[in-house]
Amino acid sequence: PAVSFLFLGKSVGKNVPSKIQRCVFSDSQAGAIELRGASEIEVLDNAFHKTYRTAVWVTKESLPNSITIRGNAALETLRHPREAEGWWRPFAAFLVEVTAKELLGNLAAGSTGSGFVLRPKLEACESPAGQASAGWAQEADLNEAVGCLTGFFILRACKETCSQCAILDSAVAWKNSHAGVITVDQSSNMKVQSVLLADNHIGMTLNFHRAGQDLQHRVFHHNMTVFGSTPASVCGASTVCHALGPTDTLAKNCNSVVGSTFRRVGVLTHMVNNLPKLCETNPKLKVCRPPNTPVKPCVMTWEKREGTQGSRYSEAHWSSITFGHFTGDDCGMTSAGVALQPQAVHAPIPQFFSDVRWLSSANESVRINMVKGLSAGDDGTQHAFFVDVDGTLMATGRRGGSAISRRSPELATADCATLPGHYACDQLKLRFLAWDAVGSPKHRVLGPFKAWRSSDRRATWSRGAYEGNCLPDKPRQGERGWAVKSQEMYNLTLFASPPKHHRLRYFSDHSEDSIRLAIFLTQPFRLEVYVDGSVVADELDKSADPAGPRYPSLADPHGSYAFDPHQRRFYLTMRGGTYKGVPGSMGGGDVFLRLLQVVQLSLTLSTPVTEFDGPKLVQNIATLLQIPAHRIKVVSVQSRAQVAAQQGRRLEENEGNATALVIQIVEDAPPVDQALLDDTQTEGSAPGDSVDTGAANDETASNDSSTNGSGVDGVTGEPAQEEADFSVTALAELVSIAKTVEQKVTSGELAQAAGAQVEVDIVVSDPEEPIATTSVTTTSAQTTSGVLADATTAPIDLSKTSLSQASTTMPWKGTITTAMPGSTSEGGPSKPAPAPAPKPQEDYVELRFRGLDYYTIDLDAFKAEVLAALPISSSAKGRLTILLYPGSVIVQILGDASVLEEVRAEDLTAVTVRGVPAEVTYFGEASNDDSLDAAKMKALIGGAFMGCALAGITITVAFCRIRRQALSKQDGLLRRSGGTE
Repeated sequence: PAVSFLFLGKSVGKNVPSKIQRCVFSDSQAGAIELRGASEIEVLDNAFHKTYRTAVWVTKESLPNSITIRGNAALETLRHPREAEGWWRPFAAFLVEVTAKELLGNLAAGSTGSGFVLRPKLEACESPAGQASAGWAQEADLNEAVGCLTGFFILRACKETCSQCAILDSAVAWKNSHAGVITVDQSSNMKVQSVLLADNHIGMTLNFHRAGQDLQHRVFHHNMTVFGSTPASVCGASTVCHALGPTDTLAKNCNSVVGSTFRRVGVLTHMVNNLPKLCETNPKLKVCRPPNTPVKPCVMTWEKREGTQGSRYSEAHWSSITFGHFTGDDCGMTSAGVALQPQAVHAPIPQFFSDVRWLSSANESVRINMVKGLSAGDDGTQHAFFVDVDGTLMATGRRGGSAISRRSPELATADCATLPGHYACDQLKLRFLAWDAVGSPKHRVLGPFKAWRSSDRRATWSRGAYEGNCLPDKPRQGERGWAVKSQEMYNLTLFASPPKHHRLRYFSDHSEDSIRLAIFLTQPFRLEVYVDGSVVADELDKSADPAGPRYPSLADPHGSYAFDPHQRRFYLTMRGGTYKGVPGSMGGGDVFLRLLQVVQLSLTLSTPVTEFDGPKLVQNIATLLQIPAHRIKVVSVQSRAQVAAQQGRRLEENEGNATALVIQIVEDAPPVDQALLDDTQTEGSAPGDSVDTGAANDETASNDSSTNGSGVDGVTGEPAQEEADFSVTALAELVSIAKTVEQKVTSGELAQAAGAQVEVDIVVSDPEEPIATTSVTTTSAQTTSGVLADATTAPIDLSKTSLSQASTTMPWKGTITTAMPGSTSEGGPSKPAPAPAPKPQEDYVELRFRGLDYYTIDLDAFKAEVLAALPISSSAKGRLTILLYPGSVIVQILGDASVLEEVRAEDLTAVTVRGVPAEVTYFGEASNDDSLDAAKMKALIGGAFMGCALAGITITVAFCRIRRQALSKQDGLLRRSGGTE
C-alpha cells in the first residue's frame, strides 16, 4: 500500500496517536492506506482516486474502537487487472474489520467491489417506538455508497449468537448494481435506522446465522426512505443487475436471487440460516483474508440461503418508512417496494409495519410482492404474513390486519381483497404457532401436519424445513408451524404416529389473542400438560370441571385443556401475554405435552350414571389388578343415551339405563426429564460478544468438505432414549396388564369389582401405529358394533390368537361382555362364553383418503361418490360391499373373486374423491393374478417405502400384504422405528 502502519507482537496497539489528513492518493497499485495492529489513528478528509483493491483497510489485528475514519472520498476503487479470477477476493473502498471509533461522512463512489465493508457497533435493542431516541442524522455525518457492486456490507458483530443489536446508522446507498445494504452470517439482532436507499437492484437484504433453538431474534428498521427507479435511473443503463455468482467471480451477470424477475426491489425480508458461508466463521478455507470470503462456489450469491432453518422464531419491525418510485413497467420489467425473500422457505418470519408512507409514485399494484418469484408449498411462503399494525401498510386505516401470500389462498378469509402481489386482509389478525417434537429421533419422518380452521373449514399444511442445498445440513425433522388466526379454533392432524413429547408456542404478546387447538391422536394416550416447565393446575382440566365436563373455550385461561377419549382429540386453549416475565413472542407460556402409554378400557355398566361411584370403582380395579390406584384414571363418564346422541344414532332398547365409561391405566413413568422441559436438548450454544476469526485464519484449519463449521450450533447432552421416546418396557407391562384384564373379564371378577354387568373393550397404546384399530367385537348379553379402523394389518381373531401374537403386529384389543357370577341377564341364566365372531374376509382392496374427516362427511353420499369414481363396470359395482372406517376415511372393497379380479385389474391410484387421491393397498392371495405383475408390485412397494431406492430389486409375487410405513435406509437394511420389516 501507499501508506502502511504495521505493529507486531507486543507493539500492537502501542503506537502514539497519529493522523493522516487532507492527502490525495491516486493510482495506488496495492491499496492506499493499511492499518495493521494499529490504534489511536485518525484518517481525515483524504481523497482516493483509482485505487486498486482498497482505499482504507483496517485489519482485524488493530484495536477495536480506536480508529477514526471521517470525511474521506474514495473514487473508482477497482479490482487489480492482474488478480486471478479463479476465486472471489472481496474488496471495498473502506474495509474495516474491527469496530471503528468513528466512521462518518465518507463517500465511496464507483467501486467494482463494495463501498463499505464494516464491523458494526453493538448496543441494546430498543422497541420500535423508542428508536428515534438517537436523534436525527446530520447530512455531514452520512456515509454514502454510490455506483458500487454492493453499497454497505455488514460483517458479523459477534462470534456466537448475541442478544444485542448490530447498528447501521446514517447511511445513503444508491445506484448500486446488486444491493445497497447487505449482511451475511450476521449473528446478532440488528437495527437499521436513518438510511436512504434508492435506485439499487435490491435496496436491502439481511441474512443471519443463528442457533436453531433461538426465539429472540429481532430486526428493527426505523426512519428509512426506500426508492425504486428515480430520474437518476434511465432505461438505457442500469437496467440489468450485476452480482457475484457461483461461477461468476467478476459479477459480469445478474446472479441475485430475484434475478431478472425485478429491476428494483426496495427491501427483501430477512432470512435466518443454520450454516455460515463466510470464512471467518466457517473454517473450510485454510486462509481467510478478507473475512467475507465465501468458502465454496455453490454458496453464492450473497443472499442465497445456506443450510436449513436457523432461529426457530424471528420477526421484523418497521416504523417510519417511506416508499416511492416503484412501478409495474420499469423499463419493460417490474419492481416491488417490499418483497418476500424467495430463499426463506423454511418458516414464516412475521413482519410488523407501522407509520408507513407510500408516495404517489409507488404504484399500488407493486407495493407488496408476495407471489412473483415464489414457489407454492413452502412454509416460508404459505404462512408468510405482514402485520399492518396501524393500517398504514395497506392504506386501509384498520389496525391489525395482514397481508398474505397469493400462493396461500387457504390462509385467506372471505373478506380479503385480491391485489396483484398479495391478499389484503385488513380483518385477519395472524400470529405464528409452532409445534415441536421434543427429543424425537432425528431420523423420524413425520410428514406434513395439517391445521384445519373451524370457522370456514379451510386447511393449511406445514411440511417443515428443507435440508442444506450446498453445504450438507439436515433439517430438524420435528418442527412444524402455521400462521393462525386469533380468536379461532383449529384441528391439528399429524398423519404419522405421534412423538412422545410435544411443545407448542403461540407467539403473541397480547392477552386478547387466543386460539383453541384440537389435536387428533391416532392412539389412546394419557397426556401430562406443563406450562413454562410446571404442571398446570387441576382447575385447568376442563374434563373435570365442577360444573360438568366440557371443552376449553377461547375465553379460558392459557393452558386450559380437556381430552375426549371418544374422538381421540386433545383440546387446548393458548393465549398470548407475558408468562413468568417472558413475552409470548419470546417463547413465554410454552406448553409441553407428554404422552403416556395406556391400557384403555371402554366399559358399559348396567347401572345408571347417577349411581356410578368413580373412586370406589378405581380402588376396586386397583385391588383386582394389584397396581397403585393413582395409575388408574377415569377419563369419561356418560350415559349410553349421550353416547348414542354423539354418534348420531338411535338408542338401542337395552341401553336405556347403562353407563359408558372410559378408564385408562397409565404406564408407570418416571418424572419428565428436566432437559426436555427446558428445551436444552436441541442445537444451540451460549451467547458470545466478541469476534474471533483465529480458526478461519489458521493455516492448518480443515478444508475437509465434511466440516461445515456452524459457529453457533452444537448438540448438547440428550436425555436417555428410553425417556425421549416411548418406553418398550412400559409397553410390555401394559400388554401384560391387558392380558390380566382379559382374564378378569372372562372369569367375571371385573364385573364383581364393578358391581354390575360389564361390557369391556380393551385397547393398548402402540406408538408405532399411525392409526388405531378397533377389533371385531364379541358379546354375550348384548350385541355391540365393531369395525376395523385400520386394515393395513391383517384382522386378528381374538378367539384364536394369543395376546403375545397380537401384540407383535398391532395394538392389542378385545371386547368382552360378561355378567357377574351367578347372575342372570335378560331374565335368563348366566350366558356361556361368547362364540367367536366370524373372521372378516382377508381378500379385499383398501382405499385410504387422507385428510378427509370421517365424522363430518355424509357416509351414504361418500359411498356413492366412491362407486362413481371406480373405473369398473356397473354390474361389478352392484356386487361390491363398501365399508367406511373412522380416522382417515378408509374404504374396504369386498366381493366375490370375479369382482375383485376386475377391481385389481384397474389403476385405482387414479381414483380421486372430493379432491383427495386414494392410497391403494391390496390384501389377499395374488400369486395367480396377472394384473399384480412385478411392475405394479414394485410401484406399490415404492409407495410403501416412501421413496427408498429400489434399483436391482427382483419382485416375486406370492402372498402380498403391504403396510405403508415411514422407512429409512440404515446399514443396508430397511428399518422402521422399533423394528425391522
